Amino acid sequence: MRIKKVTIIGLGVIGGSLGLALQEKYPEIKVTGIDIKNDIIQEALNKKVINEGTVRVEEGVREADLVVLALPFKAMEKIAKQILPYLKEGAIITDVGSIKEDIVKMMEKLIPPHLSFIGGHPMAGSEKCGLEGAHELLFENAAYILTPTKTTSTLAIETVKDLVEGLGAKTIFLTPEDHDRKVAAVSHLPHVAASSLVETIGVLEEKEGGYFLLAAGGFRDTTRIAASNSEMWRDILLQNKEFLLPLLDNYIHSLTDFKEYLEDDNSTGLFNLLRKSRHLRESVPTGLKGLLPHPYELSVMVADKPGAIGDLTTLLGRERINISDIEIQRVRDEKDGTLRLSFSKEEVQDKAMKIMVNKGYKVRKIRV
Repeated sequence: MRIKKVTIIGLGVIGGSLGLALQEKYPEIKVTGIDIKNDIIQEALNKKVINEGTVRVEEGVREADLVVLALPFKAMEKIAKQILPYLKEGAIITDVGSIKEDIVKMMEKLIPPHLSFIGGHPMAGSEKCGLEGAHELLFENAAYILTPTKTTSTLAIETVKDLVEGLGAKTIFLTPEDHDRKVAAVSHLPHVAASSLVETIGVLEEKEGGYFLLAAGGFRDTTRIAASNSEMWRDILLQNKEFLLPLLDNYIHSLTDFKEYLEDDNSTGLFNLLRKSRHLRESVPTGLKGLLPHPYELSVMVADKPGAIGDLTTLLGRERINISDIEIQRVRDEKDGTLRLSFSKEEVQDKAMKIMVNKGYKVRKIRV
């Protein structure tokens, strides 16, 4: 199916990133944005996220070949009912929600025969909110899950698959139920764990201070996702609690094992738990981003003196290498300091590493 117009309803991180990516990869497609606030529409126009925008859904979806519902689940049914009378025959609807079974069941009840729906979930995101977190490269090398059912048309499957793969994503097909079960384990449980860890250390920080000052790479990597949108994650966790609650029981059991081995000075039991988890972690495949993308990162030792950071960034800048993020590690083991540099692509990371090593810098890749 040749797509001439895509309408995105909801211009947050995912909706905004989708608009930017479509403008980059498919400039021939008209991208229309719909949001409840005029100032967000204007911001999206200014940032070239969309070609046109409106707060009137019936106006924005007319003649759309593909409509993307980038909305909270609570708003999905209302908006779907609102747009259906204005969609042209053959139009395809998809969504980007983190929970699929409830959404797919709801949409398949609503969709008339002349329209198609396919559930979708890009495993990508940002700890930033709104258009501030939108990026045209968000979907590159990210897993993009599609959840067709027996009633999903082949045309809808192939159209959405081709489109998102054109944005650089890797499509994975799951049933809605299988999706919800798996993301509860690899996405929702880690978010609970990260939030719990931050809360635990935060209590100590509030009592006496000094803990976050020492929070270096390990703590930051482990808790990065705890900085995500609280309202959105509250709804996700509640909506998928059927699969999440049993996993929390398993996680609590694992923590209890650690606690008991420590209390009993059980060196063998503790070692076996750590060794097993290390081996399992090493078996996790690399190459696909998760719900929060981990950038390609390097750790670089630099002299603790004025101009050292400027010298390094100038070196990379001369080679047209863009540093997407830079962090100065606050805890220094010796006379030198550590910089944590992030890059948007692996090939850029490799090029930067080669340049710095050739100039005598001590550099290592950070595997997250």
